[in-house]
Amino acid sequence: MTARSQISAWCGGLALAAGLAHGAVAAAAPSADQIKRGEYLAKAADCIACHTVDPAKPFAGGYPLATPFGTIYGPNITADKETGIGDWSDEDFVRALHEGIDDEGKRLYPAFPYASFTKLSRDDVLAIKAYLFSLPPIQQKTPENKLPFPFSQRWLMAGWNLFNFTPGELKADTAKSPEWNRGNYLVNGLAHCQECHTPRSLTMGLDLKRSFGGAQLGGWTAFNITPDPVSGVGGWKDEELLQYMKTGVAPGKASAAGGMAEAIEHSLQYLTDDDLKAIVTYLRSVPAVNDAADKKPRYAWGQPADDDAEIRGFAAVSVSSNASGGAELFSGNCASCHSASGSGVVDGYYPSLFNNSVVGARDPGNLLMVILDGVQRRGAKEEIFMPGFAGHLDDAQVAVLANYVVKRYGHADTPPITPEQVKIQRQGGPPSPLTTLMPAGLAGLALIVVFILFSIFRRGGRRQSRQS
Repeated sequence: MTARSQISAWCGGLALAAGLAHGAVAAAAPSADQIKRGEYLAKAADCIACHTVDPAKPFAGGYPLATPFGTIYGPNITADKETGIGDWSDEDFVRALHEGIDDEGKRLYPAFPYASFTKLSRDDVLAIKAYLFSLPPIQQKTPENKLPFPFSQRWLMAGWNLFNFTPGELKADTAKSPEWNRGNYLVNGLAHCQECHTPRSLTMGLDLKRSFGGAQLGGWTAFNITPDPVSGVGGWKDEELLQYMKTGVAPGKASAAGGMAEAIEHSLQYLTDDDLKAIVTYLRSVPAVNDAADKKPRYAWGQPADDDAEIRGFAAVSVSSNASGGAELFSGNCASCHSASGSGVVDGYYPSLFNNSVVGARDPGNLLMVILDGVQRRGAKEEIFMPGFAGHLDDAQVAVLANYVVKRYGHADTPPITPEQVKIQRQGGPPSPLTTLMPAGLAGLALIVVFILFSIFRRGGRRQSRQS
């Protein structure tokens, strides 16, 4: 399973099924300009990421999303009338994005980010539809979601919406600049950045008191992107943020992996420079979120090491999977690309391991995911690739290697990484506490409802006795 499945780990699925809106009036054929604009908007919204399992069949769905609640599948959103959304009217499509309700009146799971898409203008929503309907329809049935009770009950989303969903298009703030307003629209609407970078409340809604303060997504962490200079990206220059969103690399700061690499590959690299600047302008304005445990920025940790040079010729590292010590494992698996000192290569294709936001993070989850799953990121000019070692190294070896990398190049206060931690990351990260709390909560709610109904029935019976 790739990073796309983990980015959606907190909740169950998308439900864009096909259906005909009775009595709908045929709309005028979309113009070429509307379709072109819709293509740009669909890329900004990263629609392809969760709706494509086979690159040869874009938007045809079937992509498995492994979550703590079970497996769900991104649906077919091509214009196929049998297995896609070819029979959807404009109103059906708008209602799905603005209200989280499909053409049959069924509630969508909020992993489909309708809580963000509700902010989009109607014109933009219809432009996205025009683009999707301009593409060849692809017949591909979406597998049934594999969600155990009670997570399979869509009516629960009504309760979720009550606490966590405020429908309505985003209105411009006239006191702010046009660039700021555009950034607000992109960040909180189209690109739905909060869905990954803002922590969740007990009800799995966004904790707006810590907006953009970083969040766990399965085995990955979407880092703090507020302007705090220590915990966030306040120490990054605007040019570095722009380069990172465009290429996935900010030398001396970070190299994108996991879900962020995919967001750059499928979405951010296609945005205009003006839109990227608008995003930076908006993010610079949000309240800074600081974690008191952070002593200095993630990218400020580490220094070169010379262990590899010392052991070459002395330790048996020719078969890297048989190596047992951290330096040996590094020499056999990492040094050839990241260099013997850990400094990477000059152009940043293989990043430095020190002055690296992943290695310098207090939580080693992203480092473990990179070691296990590797990195693959396609840019406009090149493809970045690092092989994963999940099938090459066992949990104990990964733990030893990660501890060595952190000790030599990363956060000095990171607690020792254990094989059990590696095992959890290999399985997609720690389970959500909601998986254990919700069944008990629903059982308690059911008892309360039964008690209320029993009380009402009992009182009604007493009244009838008195009247007789």
